[in-house]
Formats: sequence, C-alpha cells, structure tokens
Amino acid sequence: MDEARRSLIKGMFTGGTWLALGLPSIVPAIPTNQPTAGKARNYRLLLGNTAINEAFNSGANAAWTSYTHNQQGLLPVTKLETAVLANPFGIAEVLQQSPGRWIAIMDDAIAAIFTELIRSIDGHLLSLGLHTYSGDDMSLPLRHVWTTASPVFSAGGLLASRLAQNQHSFSIVEHFLAEAETASNEAIRGQSISCFRSYRSAEQATVQLHCAGISPVEASTLLGWKTSTKWESVPPPPNERSTFPNNAANDAATEPYQGTSWVEATGYAIAATALGMEMLQESCTRRAFVYESSQSNQHRERSSQGLAQTHFVSFIMDV
Repeated sequence: MDEARRSLIKGMFTGGTWLALGLPSIVPAIPTNQPTAGKARNYRLLLGNTAINEAFNSGANAAWTSYTHNQQGLLPVTKLETAVLANPFGIAEVLQQSPGRWIAIMDDAIAAIFTELIRSIDGHLLSLGLHTYSGDDMSLPLRHVWTTASPVFSAGGLLASRLAQNQHSFSIVEHFLAEAETASNEAIRGQSISCFRSYRSAEQATVQLHCAGISPVEASTLLGWKTSTKWESVPPPPNERSTFPNNAANDAATEPYQGTSWVEATGYAIAATALGMEMLQESCTRRAFVYESSQSNQHRERSSQGLAQTHFVSFIMDV
C-alpha cells in the first residue's frame, strides 16, 4: 500500500478508541472531489453478524435493482460469522480476492478488528457511518453520524427524505474531509427536501443545518452544537430535482423507495451513494438533518420493528 493511502486509513482509525470516543480527526490522502462510482465495476456487500443484515440487504438491493434496471440479479454478498473473530485476517483475504467497491456493515466488535485490518489493504476508505436506534431517547431515537471523503459520498440527504416519509424522529450529521468543487458561493444552496427548511451558519457558510418540525436553535441543542450560532435561511435550489449522473439514478429519484423500516432505508441510501446514484455537489464541510415527528410514541415503536436498541457501523471502500 502506498503512503498516501495508508495515511488516510491511519488517520481514520486510532486503534479501537473511535468506538468509545466517537469519530477522530481524519486527514484526506486522496483526491476527494472526483467521484469514483462507475470506475469500480465490481460491487459487493459485506455483512457482519448482526440482527439487521436481512433488512439492510433488502434496502441495498432495492438501490441495486434501480441502478441496473433489474438486469444483473442481486448484489453479491459475503457474510462474516462470529468465528471471524478467531481468524480476523480472513476478512482481508476476502476483500483482496474480490477487488471493487465494498459496502459493509457490522457490529462494534467486528468493526474494531476490521478497521485495524484495513491498514494492510490496498484500498480507499470513502465513508464511515455510525447508526444508532435507542428506544430510551424520546427526543431523537434514531441517530446517524457519517464521516466521508467529500460531499460526493454523502448519503444524508437521500436518507433524510426516506426517513421523513416514514415519520421517524431522527438526526443525521455528516462531516466532509474536502469540499465539493463549486463555481462560486452561489452554488451553496439548500437541499430540496420538501419538509425541511435549510440554514447555514452566519459565521461559517460551509456549515449547514436542515430542520423539519424543529427550530435551528433547538436542533443545535439536540446535536450538541453551539447554541450561540446564528443561522441564516438558505433558499432552495432553482432546480427542485437533485443532480444525478445517469438515467438509472434518475429512475430511482422519481420512484421513491418504499422500504418498511429505517434499516432498509439506510441500506438503500448507503448503496445508492456507493453506486453514484446521488452525488451532493454543495460546498460544505459539515451539515445535519434534524426531523422531529408529530406522530405518537406508539407509532414510533411500531416503525422501529422491535429494534429497541440497535447500533451498527457502515463502510464504503474501494479495494
């Protein structure tokens, strides 16, 4: 592995401490403004030993079906059983034997080992996500936090539109290592999701906040952001539709995915991002979506599909 690639991965993960302390600082070591979807022709799923594998797989394959016009079957799947903990280097062998773009999910135990093994693989880590549902958190039971190479690999907007349809209360926070290239500051506009109002920080225009059913001040409090931040309203883009690089993606945009759970919606959004179906070109370094549902707690419990406490880690990487 060359030093540039190695430095990205070493910056991403400092041992297993990120699991306990949150996302560490990440130093980009590759050109992050260039989308690589389409260059990696071999797409695969890597599923850890989690209770949400089936739902995530269903959502990911819904995106794959739209992308391929249902002409290439299902995404190839590799499953990691608990026994992999006894032979962790088997994961590296699996990845190296099937080069391409990998979409992976796993629990904390396997993820801690997986992140260490990435260091020895000749690959690019494009996205890392932490996904948590807690029935005890009545304000925002569903939380997603991503760190990605650039806005090109953002899944937040697509996921927010899906979750809002199902009336989940949620937060999505995205940190981008590099800004997307834009012609001017005029390109910084609100993402067009009908129920959200968009804002940007008056002090730092590249920090954006999208709110539904909640004020930006309240959303900042729930996110743990500075409550003293002044937020300026951002007009929606002139073109109400997102920009997609191919016709398959446009089909996916005009026919919203009708998944039944937040895990399926997450699988759909992550896979769609890996496939290049929706690429954010806004010039921003951090943004968040906060949605406060007007539905009852009973409705929220039904929509969680019995997953009272769920936490998993997602990756998108090129090998």
